[in-house]
Amino acid sequence: MHDMKVLIAPVETAGFVANLVQGLRQLGVDAESYVSERHSFSYGDEEEKKSPTVRLWRYLGTLFQRKPPLPLLVRAALLAAQSVVAWFVLLRSIRLFDAYIFVAGKTFTNTRLELRLLRFLGKRIIFVSLGSDSRPPYMSGGYCAGMAPDKAAPRVVRASKKVSKAVQFQERYAHYMVNAPGTGQFHRKKFVNWFSMGVPVAEAEEQSTEGGTQESRPVRILHSPSKPLLKGSNEIRAVIASLREKGYAIEFIELKGVPNAKVREELARCDFVIDQLYSDTPMAFFATEAAHYGKPAVVGGYFSACVNQYVHSDDIPPSAYVLPEQLEGTVARLIDDKLYREALGRAARRFVRERWRSAAVAKRYLALLNDDVPDSWWCSPADISYLGGLGVSDKELRAMVRYIVDHYGWGALQLQGKAALKERFARLLS
Repeated sequence: MHDMKVLIAPVETAGFVANLVQGLRQLGVDAESYVSERHSFSYGDEEEKKSPTVRLWRYLGTLFQRKPPLPLLVRAALLAAQSVVAWFVLLRSIRLFDAYIFVAGKTFTNTRLELRLLRFLGKRIIFVSLGSDSRPPYMSGGYCAGMAPDKAAPRVVRASKKVSKAVQFQERYAHYMVNAPGTGQFHRKKFVNWFSMGVPVAEAEEQSTEGGTQESRPVRILHSPSKPLLKGSNEIRAVIASLREKGYAIEFIELKGVPNAKVREELARCDFVIDQLYSDTPMAFFATEAAHYGKPAVVGGYFSACVNQYVHSDDIPPSAYVLPEQLEGTVARLIDDKLYREALGRAARRFVRERWRSAAVAKRYLALLNDDVPDSWWCSPADISYLGGLGVSDKELRAMVRYIVDHYGWGALQLQGKAALKERFARLLS
């Protein structure tokens, strides 16, 4: 069904949308993207070819998200205006497209009526989660990092109910849901394993992997956190300080809020990167970008202890993915063992250029649209017992969950019918 016209919308994250569009086009599929705001890195979304309605919708969204933010009343007016224009964008898309791939749990209007209309008209619908849109909020540092449980709990409980409802609503109308096992706790129906699909990575020119001669300089380690608190930057700095005290010669480069060109420049010069301390994926977007340059990533996360349980070995991206408490020893190993470091970097680059190549990933999404789904792609929520998350330690998670259960009851966790998860939480709190 290569004559199917596919729209990918409405949120761009690290080039996911643009790369998937390009991959589908390489397969001969008529694909396009509509995104609700201009991304700071542009990602080649061909704005000049969009209709005036789509450009207006995105312009309003870009103004709403601008930094520093506009006055509150102006932002409210912009949001209201964009919400109205979104309906016109939707109606225009209905005339042009046969299938929709919605990214990060968002649609144009974020209403039930929209999805009901699309299903009634026979449109194909896929939802792709990128983590935060489906992850239980009490497992996300974005809701509670740095806050005492009694302060964060009301917000976390409200958000948990909202996210759980959104996931179940999407399940009702989507033909397929794509999500990672580490963020699939709220699902009631089986979903497609995010790792079976992969991250679409653009074709890249050969990048230099040379960082200089090891013997003549300190090892260059790059850390580029978008949100330092969530990425565990304080703890990562402490690891670097500890290793320096032990005699390791380290040049530590930390980048934040710099143009992507600067990040790429440093990626070409470094020996390896430290991505984050608490991650539920072995290779998030920064680690993927490092892989382009043949640079391995050290990634901490509790999911590392069970990734083989949920993900086929061929689908696990190569990185030094370890428990948070193993971070220092792992960094030391990559400093000491140049051969291991370079081999891991080559494996990472080979993986993203082959397994996650845009056209390869797009081919899998095209298979979904054509209902050609291997059994190995499916993930059952009944099998998920993982407790961990993003930007939160097990100690912080335990404190938050205990407070919620004590003050709001088990129901506030939104895990009704999830015996395995409830049992794990009960053991966690005992």
